[in-house]
Amino acid sequence: MLPRIVDAAIELTRAERGFLVRVRGRSRSGRPKLQVAAARGFSRETLQGGLSKVSRTVVETVLERGEGLLTSREEDAFVRNLTSVQRRNVLAILCVPLLLRREVAGVLYLDHRFQPEAFAEGDVPIVEAFAEQAALAIETAELAGEIGALREQLGRAASEVEALRVTQEVPGGEVCELPDPEHLPRQGRLFGGSPALRALWVEVERAARSTAPVAIWGETGVGKELVARELHRLGSAPEAPFVAENCAAVAEGVLESELFGHVRGAYTGAQRSRDGLFVRAGDGTVFLDEIADTSPKMQAKLLRVLQEGRVRPVGGSRTVPFSARVVVASHRNLAEEVRAGRFREDLYYRLDVLRLVVPPLRERREDVPVLLSHFFAGEGIRPRFDRKAIELLLAYAWPGNVRELENEARRLATLDAPLIEARHLSPEVRGVRSDPAGRVEEAKTLPEVERRMIEDALRRFQNNKTRAAKSLGIPKTTFYRLLDRHGLR
Repeated sequence: MLPRIVDAAIELTRAERGFLVRVRGRSRSGRPKLQVAAARGFSRETLQGGLSKVSRTVVETVLERGEGLLTSREEDAFVRNLTSVQRRNVLAILCVPLLLRREVAGVLYLDHRFQPEAFAEGDVPIVEAFAEQAALAIETAELAGEIGALREQLGRAASEVEALRVTQEVPGGEVCELPDPEHLPRQGRLFGGSPALRALWVEVERAARSTAPVAIWGETGVGKELVARELHRLGSAPEAPFVAENCAAVAEGVLESELFGHVRGAYTGAQRSRDGLFVRAGDGTVFLDEIADTSPKMQAKLLRVLQEGRVRPVGGSRTVPFSARVVVASHRNLAEEVRAGRFREDLYYRLDVLRLVVPPLRERREDVPVLLSHFFAGEGIRPRFDRKAIELLLAYAWPGNVRELENEARRLATLDAPLIEARHLSPEVRGVRSDPAGRVEEAKTLPEVERRMIEDALRRFQNNKTRAAKSLGIPKTTFYRLLDRHGLR
């Protein structure tokens, strides 16, 4: 919606460029935190580095006044003398507030670098009226998005309740069996049937129809490489190679050679020329894991490669074309890395064309029995669980995600126990801790585990309920209900 709003404003005024700037809170000094939500040119192309192209003084003036600014007005003539405006070679600016029930939520910023009289006084009320309608449309869309997110959370909660109900209604009430490994719900090669996993699979299928770069984000251990392999399998050339490299595990000099190749004699030990992964992948996929850990120098080289579609081998003088699709992954949020100055913004926009976010295991706990069944089948066993063990497995937050669950399954498999009891689980899963006197304490029931997790989170964040709820991966409304349930308000 946002690019369409800016495009319509440009068409309405014949502006050269347009920017939709949102206010995202205020800094400690009281200045508004600005974000360019959409930046467009006259030809409807997306502009990069939007915030660097607008004058903060102009935006803050409109936010403070709550009314439009026009450089051809006598009272707004000071704008033309602003250093920021002159440095950007801007000749005309029309900026109006995005008003929502008399509150300014941002501005619509239009400018022209070639015509000083590009905007007339009569344009101001028209664009102000347009901006007011745009603000209403944006709020409506955001509310619809929040409703969708709440519905998804409700679906996850219902699935978790159902998973607990199933495990507790086994005949006898004490011994539980995992799902049949021959009939496990799965999305491609991703095991599980939770709403979160199904939503991810829809995005994977959609991204597979394109050849644009993909950025996969998710916590450590969620299975980002598995998602990348599924993306490749569903793509247009599944028979082509899938080549992967962990950027955090290789020294920069070695990484450059691995990715781009080298010629004979490029360095000591280079006795023959060798193609890099970009060329060896052919029409397949190059998967670069932990892309955020690359150095600024390597980021600059990757940017050039993506812009030109060609690689230069180490020590070589000629470039070689490549046709592979590039998929990157990171456990860090690349947008935050850009804001912190640790990742190039231009490279980020080259890579973040399509984005896949892999949900952590705590957001799809109903998949835990399914994954356990799959992992145990790989070990050639199918143990049963007592009810308490299943309760603890479902209640645990799994900070290491699917990888941690797989390690737990492998450890349990070595016990060769036909019935897995709570005492067999690792101390972390059992919720074992030491009190100040040094005694070991263990939770007995699921409510006790739940109460302990809440108490620990509140203690860890000095009774800050918002941060405590976020650390547990649950919505604030759910957290408050749990507080009431356990009498912790």
